[in-house]
Amino acid sequence: MSSRPDRIDLRGLRVRGNHGVFDFEKREGQDFVIDVTLATSLARAADSDDIADTVHYGELAEDVARIVEDNTFDLIETLAGRIAEHCLSLAGHVEVVVHKPGAPIERSFNDVSVTVVRSRGADGTLASPGTDEPEPVETGAYLSLGANLGDAGDTLEQAVEAVDRHPRIAVLKRSSFYRTSPWGGVEQNDFLNLGLIVSTSLPARELLAVVQGIEVACGRTRELRWGPRTLDIDLIRFGTNDSELVLDTAVLTLPHPHAHERAFVLAPWAELEDDVEIDTPTGRRPITAILAELDDQEITRIPASSGPEV
Repeated sequence: MSSRPDRIDLRGLRVRGNHGVFDFEKREGQDFVIDVTLATSLARAADSDDIADTVHYGELAEDVARIVEDNTFDLIETLAGRIAEHCLSLAGHVEVVVHKPGAPIERSFNDVSVTVVRSRGADGTLASPGTDEPEPVETGAYLSLGANLGDAGDTLEQAVEAVDRHPRIAVLKRSSFYRTSPWGGVEQNDFLNLGLIVSTSLPARELLAVVQGIEVACGRTRELRWGPRTLDIDLIRFGTNDSELVLDTAVLTLPHPHAHERAFVLAPWAELEDDVEIDTPTGRRPITAILAELDDQEITRIPASSGPEV
């Protein structure tokens, strides 16, 4: 029967840092909370009662704090990895958890964290447990973006960059800008819209959470349904014609139940993939046929050379 190895735990180290994919996170900073576990034999220190024979946790705290304070990373995954690299100079097996309690998420939440586990083998090489697990499956998805407050064109450009910057999302295609009339009967300015085809190894719910975080970073609020907004990003489809995720939960419904009714969703999509088939109440139909029936909805494609009006 194997026993649990000796370890040293440093929990709840709160440090101010400037990490995040958004400019305001790097500029304004926020608090990060770090947990570190070092698996190392404490037998020698237990016998000698000499701090030289163990890890000085005061010095460990200062070293970790400096890594957080003296660097700027887009991802807390990278931050956790850097801390783990340092800790492996002190122990053969380490676990690092980086908490980001101020993450830009609109929904109410308690915590966001990432955990990295690293070991150093007898030959000194770095190993990450679980590397024999299968690689995440890449899935295609269609995102519909819109904005009608502030500099809508600039906001949409920033949103596209933020989506593509995520390590597990790649923008494969983006449409032209389209100027469209508002949906839902609320008196407001016209919208500027575009569509994105992306590839992602994230599950659909996590992809939705990422784009909602981008909305929040751009000042999105949800005070009025179908009302004016700084940025709106909808997940319309997850998968392809032959393999599409069907989901109906309180958080996410796929495919988007109203896509077939909205020219501002379909026109950019048809520009990118004119062979797509869309679910409707009467069955699946070609996107071009459905779009032709929505000719009463005002929508104007803006040539790339001219750019959107601001």
